[in-house]
Amino acid sequence: MDPEESAAPVLIQGEEAAEAAEPAPAEEERPPPVQEVPAGDGSPASGAGEVAPRAHPEEEEELARQVMEVGLENEYLRSQIAGAQPAGGADEVSELVRGLKEQVEKLTREVQEQRLTREATEKALGHVNVAYAEADGKVQELTAKLSQAEQKMEKELKERDDKYVELDTKFQRLHKRAKQRIQDIQKEKDDLEARFNEVNQKAEQAASLQLAAQQELERARQQASEALRSMDVERQQLRTVNSKLRANLDETRLALEARNNSLEKLQQSVLEKEQLLEKVQGSLQSAEDKRMSIISELTAKHQKQLESLQAQLAEVSAERMKASETIQSLQAVLTEKDSEIAEIEAASTGEAARLRASLEEVKGELAHLKDEHEKERRSWEATSESLRSKLEASENACLKSEIESAKVKSQLELELSTQNQLLQTKDSDLMAAKQEISRLESEFSAYKVRAHALLQKKDAELKAAKSSDLVKEHEEAIREAEKEVAAALAERDKAIHDLQEAQSRHCDEIETRDMALADAEKKLKNVMKKLDSVSSNFITEKESWEKNMASVEENWRLKCESLKAQSNGHVDDELQKNLGELTLKYEKLKEEHQSFRDIADRMIEDKEREIAKLLKENRDLHHSLEAKPAVSNIDRQSQEPVKDSMSVELAEQQILLLARQQAQREEELAQSQRHILALQQEIEELERENRLHDQQEAMLKTEFRNMERSQKREGIDMTYLKNVILKLLETGEVGALLPVVGTLLQFSPDEVLVEVYSCC
Repeated sequence: MDPEESAAPVLIQGEEAAEAAEPAPAEEERPPPVQEVPAGDGSPASGAGEVAPRAHPEEEEELARQVMEVGLENEYLRSQIAGAQPAGGADEVSELVRGLKEQVEKLTREVQEQRLTREATEKALGHVNVAYAEADGKVQELTAKLSQAEQKMEKELKERDDKYVELDTKFQRLHKRAKQRIQDIQKEKDDLEARFNEVNQKAEQAASLQLAAQQELERARQQASEALRSMDVERQQLRTVNSKLRANLDETRLALEARNNSLEKLQQSVLEKEQLLEKVQGSLQSAEDKRMSIISELTAKHQKQLESLQAQLAEVSAERMKASETIQSLQAVLTEKDSEIAEIEAASTGEAARLRASLEEVKGELAHLKDEHEKERRSWEATSESLRSKLEASENACLKSEIESAKVKSQLELELSTQNQLLQTKDSDLMAAKQEISRLESEFSAYKVRAHALLQKKDAELKAAKSSDLVKEHEEAIREAEKEVAAALAERDKAIHDLQEAQSRHCDEIETRDMALADAEKKLKNVMKKLDSVSSNFITEKESWEKNMASVEENWRLKCESLKAQSNGHVDDELQKNLGELTLKYEKLKEEHQSFRDIADRMIEDKEREIAKLLKENRDLHHSLEAKPAVSNIDRQSQEPVKDSMSVELAEQQILLLARQQAQREEELAQSQRHILALQQEIEELERENRLHDQQEAMLKTEFRNMERSQKREGIDMTYLKNVILKLLETGEVGALLPVVGTLLQFSPDEVLVEVYSCC
């Protein structure tokens, strides 16, 4: 531009100095400015040529057209200058030159501005392409993550289905085992009945044997009466022989005195054995006292447990009252929100008629707002669906865990009831055996009394009889009676020993039963604690979901209020549609909340049923504890001092029966312990599944948060982010600008901590 301005005054001076000169030199002086003008035009052309390879083909064509137009204008102006210079004069030429210079300056400025705008657009296009490529990469990564998460979810669902199938099969096996056990118990019951019938038959046989013995005694009495008659007849004959037999009688008296002494010794030994029996009975009574003390301790423990269970029941009832209060408060909030929505709908319908005139002015804003609302609606729908799915999954898991715990509890209760029934039946069998023993002992005592009376009669007959033959027969009868007494005493000792062993076994069985009952009660306590923990977790999850629902409702309420405020300036039919959709969504959320509340009520009812069952179990335990002292009293009454012995066959049979019962009890205890171990293993498996479920929920939550961050990153204003990063690079204020960048790019807390640590 400077050489052109310098060339213009040179031309003017040359024209003023040489007015009368020839036109040739004037024409020779004109070309330099004409040449300068295309040179000036050529500079933007060269600039356009530099920009052309960078721009698009359409822009290159436009630049070529502009260059052609500028060239044509220059030629036209050159021809005008050439034609107007001789006719016009110097002033007109100077004005034309100035106008041309101004046009050239304008054109150069426009070309430079276009070049700068093209460079800026190219840079912006480059940034946009980079951002678009980054967004595509992020979208592909997110799709890959989504596919991986879906595959994981499918695998987990398959694994859960397999586990549930395994649990069903295990439950069926347990059900079959229970049926088999019931059948075995029925068979054992039938066997016991058959054995009882056999015992009755043997008792009848013993009674028949006693009748035969009585008949033999009557025959002996008849024979003795006949012998007395014959002796009366022979007395007259024996008077003559009496003098001869006095010496023999003296000898026989001495022998009888020796035998009487031996009988007295035997009676003393019998008394000593009876004293030993009394000592044994005293030891048995002390053992029974110990057992009663143990039972009293167990009753105290059971009472403590009952008190703790009652305290737990009071806590559960208080929690139930709190839950009912929260439900009532939520119902009140729902009614208030329904009234607010009705008011909003009435206000929106009233204002829609007045504000239809301002539709054309606000269509652009409405479209923008509509897009934003659609994005927010989609995000809220996605979040609500994810929350709904998580809630359903957690509810299903809680319900399944509660059902499984109820099954385990019912199985334990059935096992306890069966064990109690078996113990009761065995106690009744022991009572019957003790009654039979007492009956046989009474019969044996009566038999002993009769034998003693017969011996006395025989002694009297021996004293009356003075013949040697009768004395010998009586001596043989006495020897046989002594042998029978010794055998009876030996049998009595054996029976006493067997009774002591049976009582010790019975005490051991009672101790094992008490231990098994204590273990079962501990397991029931553990199961109750687990149920309480599961219920507390469910209550906390319920409260968290209620809080989430409340926050969602508040967000929708705020959106409705914002829409109401916007509708005061501009309202459209589309806004009314949006309001209708929002109301429908609110109604859906309300229905979901109602369903959730129904589920909570059902859970509370189930808890109440479980509490009622526990109360019944406590009552049954009270009754069983009250029945135990009665059984012990009956045992005391039945264990009266044993003075006589019973027969060897009955004692052996009872010992065999007791041994079989002990073996059966040991087998039943082993089976119950195995079943308890299996139940414990199942409970551990369920706990592992719950832990895996919690881990999966945590993983899904992290993935959901990452998805939300990625969705929020998609709606970032790139120019604003570029300006923030440029300012950060220029100033270096990382501590001040890092939170802004973190909010824009949705950094996770771990990433923020890492960045802060690296900056520090």
